[in-house]
Amino acid sequence: MNKIFLTAAALMLGACGFHLKGSDGASLPAAYRSWRIEGGQALQLPLETALHQASGRIADAGGTPMTLRIDSVSQNKETYTVTRAAVINEYLLILTVEAQALKHGEAVGKPMTVSVRRVLAYADNEILGKQEEEAALWAEMRQDAAEQIVRRLTFLKAE
Repeated sequence: MNKIFLTAAALMLGACGFHLKGSDGASLPAAYRSWRIEGGQALQLPLETALHQASGRIADAGGTPMTLRIDSVSQNKETYTVTRAAVINEYLLILTVEAQALKHGEAVGKPMTVSVRRVLAYADNEILGKQEEEAALWAEMRQDAAEQIVRRLTFLKAE
């Protein structure tokens, strides 16, 4: 009975379009599988990881015509909510990345702007560990931004 139930559950999950995170199957066009990354040192590792997940690879400086140029990366921390006693309750963390895909130095597609937002809860009595939590949120946001950029690269038209 359990085997029948598990089989039925697996078939229902497959039929409804359920996919595990990271298994979306998006891959780069064959012409755009090899990339060189310029700028954005904070995004270097997340971009490499996202490219590998999309069947891409990082090439040497002269080994590929395709370049992903990171024009700017900005991190902002703004007050999000304040209590009636004028005490900060939450911060809004905003990561904005501007990038451009290049082929032999010429722009391919439109410039990309990716913005990732997260809310950081804050309380004076829970100050310990907030710096580590904030650093972890920034790292997660960089990974999300890199995945969004690579997802946009998968929609570039191969020439």
